[in-house]
Amino acid sequence: MPTYRIAVCGFIQEAMTRSPFLTDASTTQVARGDEIRGVTNYRTVLGAIDRLDAEPDVETVPLIFARSLSGGSLEPAFYESIKAETVALLREHGPFDGVALINHGAMEIDGYDVHGDTDFALAVREAVGPDAAIGIPFDLHGQLTATMLDNLQAVSVLRTAPHRDQYEAGHRVAGHVVDAVRGTTTPTRAYVHLPMAIPGEKSMTTHAPGDDLWGALADYDAIPGVIEASILLGFGWNDRPWVGTQAIVVTDDDPALAERLAEEIAATVWARRHEFGLHMETAEVVDGLLAAARASERPVYVTDSGDNVSAGAGGDTTGVLQAALGLPELDDVVFAGIYAPETVRACIAAGVGATVRIDLGAEHASVPVTSHPVDVVVEAFGDYLEIAAPSSASSTPTRSDAPWVRVRAGAAIVTLHAERLYISQPQHFAAMGIHPTEHQVYVVKLGYLLPQLEDVAARFILLLSDGAGAMDFDRLSWERIQRPVFPVDRDMRHDVEGTAYSAS
Repeated sequence: MPTYRIAVCGFIQEAMTRSPFLTDASTTQVARGDEIRGVTNYRTVLGAIDRLDAEPDVETVPLIFARSLSGGSLEPAFYESIKAETVALLREHGPFDGVALINHGAMEIDGYDVHGDTDFALAVREAVGPDAAIGIPFDLHGQLTATMLDNLQAVSVLRTAPHRDQYEAGHRVAGHVVDAVRGTTTPTRAYVHLPMAIPGEKSMTTHAPGDDLWGALADYDAIPGVIEASILLGFGWNDRPWVGTQAIVVTDDDPALAERLAEEIAATVWARRHEFGLHMETAEVVDGLLAAARASERPVYVTDSGDNVSAGAGGDTTGVLQAALGLPELDDVVFAGIYAPETVRACIAAGVGATVRIDLGAEHASVPVTSHPVDVVVEAFGDYLEIAAPSSASSTPTRSDAPWVRVRAGAAIVTLHAERLYISQPQHFAAMGIHPTEHQVYVVKLGYLLPQLEDVAARFILLLSDGAGAMDFDRLSWERIQRPVFPVDRDMRHDVEGTAYSAS
């Protein structure tokens, strides 16, 4: 009989608080019990389960796992319902020796003056009691608070952006939980909070300084007494007091070592703060579209970064499309993933082959409403979008249960949707009857390209477009974040020494 019982549960949500659309059940997948073992499109939870299942003295108990599409803050009643169900299941099926808590780290709840993942972790702690070991495999773009650190025994963080190591992070954190419940380790934790608000696109681990900073963490892991060292970039767009970059070190019963190394890592990150930047090809909107149209490479993928749905932006802006329709050089372009539910309904009602006059700016919510009437021909539509199985590294939902329409506006093929979603892999295009590589230009509502599109793009251009996810933080307003903060206050000074917070 297994000696230790470890629960698997969690709520993945990455909130962009500047997005006008609250996150609720309509964009959330929920799996319960053994259904969680079939969540093949989120590899972190599978890594954790596989690690626990490999231990003969551990009983793995999957309870509930919810995953929302990145978006605005959570609708409070929906958040409370998932939290309450999680707590009830932990109490009903307990007691537990440990919990693999599969959260992201950038959860926010509308109207709450507390970090969302901290609130959720505290509820889990209350349900399982003070002695159970809890571990979280954070997304690299998550946040940590001192209160959360007090209540965790295990911390792992993704080390790649674009993310390719979700499975490994889940596997690691589950192993740390197992070690803690067995008593083979006594985790002591320390973290340093840096006043840095950096968008994820400026910290890709394929370029300096990200490749050096996250790449060096394995060397810290190898230091005797260290269980794991991590860097959380944080979620730079959110105007919240807890936003920032954090260095975390977990040691085996050595708080002094944890504090010293956390400060050392943090000092290295801070010293290189001016190196964080956009290392991919970037351009203002019109310049970038023209460069893509004139490129000898094919296909060119272009991202509307200010309306990056994968980071939580609204997906509703049409400024880039409006600019493109005025460029005769752009004669073979696909625009995918625009959220416009009323326009979708009008086009479906007209039917395939119909010419419909639509107003591209009428459904703007993230930016001011504009008026740009255009005639489109309806080419195809559907009541839902069934997507072919993603690659093993994907964390993308495989079905959208909302109507969509494909229209042609001059030389542009455009897909409009009644549900916010992000087009992040070739299968998404195929599901709408669009070949993912045969056109010259593809415009998607992302920041950096996610791995599946990165693998098929011959060239990539990031547009410095406006919106909730604007790359230039000078275009955004700041009221609640702790000031000074880099790079909003570019010339600020900060001393890392003596700033570590420790917990055991």
